[in-house]
Amino acid sequence: MNNILQSNKSMEWDEYINSMQENKSDFKKITNNVLENKKLNKLILNLSKKLENSEILILTEDFCPDSMFNIPIFIAISELINNVKLKIYRRSENEKLTDHFMSKNLDRIPAVFILINGVIKYKWQEKPQKAYKIQTNIIEQINKLSNLSKKEMKLHYYELSEIEYEKKLWVETINEIQNLKEL
Repeated sequence: MNNILQSNKSMEWDEYINSMQENKSDFKKITNNVLENKKLNKLILNLSKKLENSEILILTEDFCPDSMFNIPIFIAISELINNVKLKIYRRSENEKLTDHFMSKNLDRIPAVFILINGVIKYKWQEKPQKAYKIQTNIIEQINKLSNLSKKEMKLHYYELSEIEYEKKLWVETINEIQNLKEL
């Protein structure tokens, strides 16, 4: 794993945000919301035993809405829990690392490895399981509004998704991380 990581370009979270070509302002806003949310921060601190002294590797792309809503949780983890290092990689710029993620059945983004002492202990991808049904319902609602342009549909989708993440899906992401089983 170390050989693969050395040949790939990682970014710290603030560097990643500054380099984003798409969704930058939304990503910043969502990240700030998560970092300032006292309820989420308390839940994240409950992950300390599991994640302290770990390294979190995230494979993503700027355009990905699931990344936009879930990477901020990992950013908060890295900010709140002692000795957690977060490294973000763009899938399109890191072919060998992408292949390694895919070899571990992580084919959707964001794809996450959590390493402890350099060994992959946990993996997670895309979004919490409860998000699938909720987002399908959002898409069905939006499709009923046939008078919207594609840009308006996308904006409406982001707005409704953000509401759902704030209400319960960020908590679900944290719960899934808490319940990850060692590989």
